[in-house]
Amino acid sequence: MRRIYLDNAATSFPKAPGIGNVMKAFLEKDCTNINRTSGPGEYPVFDKLFGLRKDIGEMLGFTTPESVCFSSGVTESLNMIISGLFSNDDHVLVSSCEHNSVMRPLVQRGIPFSRIPCDEYGYLVLDGAEKLIRPNTKAMIICAAGNVSGAIQDIEKIAQFAYDNKLLMFFDAAQAIPYVEFEMKRNHIAGVVFSGHKGLLGPEGTGGIALRKDIALSIPPLISGGTGSQSDSEDVPVTLPDRLEAGTQNLPGLLALAESVRYVRRNLRSLLENERRMTELLYEGLSSIKGLQVVGAPLDRPRTSVISVVSERMDIARISALLSERYGIETRVGMHCSPSSHRSLGTFPGGTLRFSPGPFTMKDEIFLTIDALGEILSH
Repeated sequence: MRRIYLDNAATSFPKAPGIGNVMKAFLEKDCTNINRTSGPGEYPVFDKLFGLRKDIGEMLGFTTPESVCFSSGVTESLNMIISGLFSNDDHVLVSSCEHNSVMRPLVQRGIPFSRIPCDEYGYLVLDGAEKLIRPNTKAMIICAAGNVSGAIQDIEKIAQFAYDNKLLMFFDAAQAIPYVEFEMKRNHIAGVVFSGHKGLLGPEGTGGIALRKDIALSIPPLISGGTGSQSDSEDVPVTLPDRLEAGTQNLPGLLALAESVRYVRRNLRSLLENERRMTELLYEGLSSIKGLQVVGAPLDRPRTSVISVVSERMDIARISALLSERYGIETRVGMHCSPSSHRSLGTFPGGTLRFSPGPFTMKDEIFLTIDALGEILSH
């Protein structure tokens, strides 16, 4: 059975061409451990990782590549920010459509927060948000693009609100990079956390955080240990990025990410255009099927490829299972690790059936999916 993959919001597939060969070459021929191994192979790897930091920084409008720090992904990076900067004496603002990678660390650590509401489509409503600010409000943490609604937030407007109110501004860009512009320096953004395995088309277990340099130098690391630098001291290093990158890194994954980022940057326009066309086709097709209701961002507003649907005719988990079993169509069903989004969109506790085409999705795959749904819901 042909595989039709429509779950790129969970992880991209296919990945950028060639990244498997990069990982294989490193593991079989070029394996080293930067800042540890003394040998000719260490320096090319170090240079490639610095190039990756620079590429990410340029994509984000960020001018200090040394404070682009790698991690396992967005969840670890958000935990670094939340545990390192805030205590239960502070207060932060979030949206009513935040992912659990923000909400669970806040709840776990007892950090007070208030939710800025989102509208019925998933877009942040800043009107009146000043009333939520307290004397101890320290920051805003906002999901830049919804993983349930598909809504892309107004980055510049939100960042300006934070700046006007003297709040640190952090964006969760798991679903946003590389298709959303942040311009960190111009918009006074304190940090952007990013995932390597979604829009950047790299391997799972890669990602990181671009942090304003003064914050990167002051934030307590989430994990401390060996860095291969300043090893004569038991204190946490003061140099970047070492300060926030203790332990042996996922070098094969990061080298593959460097390759995928180069590919994405070279081909961004065509990748974005194909994904946009496939999203429009799928959205219009889903909207035409009797028994399905599309929820979240409309086509005529800024949105990603994420399209969520509900159904009064059939349980959405059953629809998802039939798509997979009968047609080889892969989707995601449920809460998508974001119960607050579903409460905001009115889809709690049932969740949604989520489709997310990617830059390599083909037109016939969209038509096959629409036909399959029509057949499933006609019985």
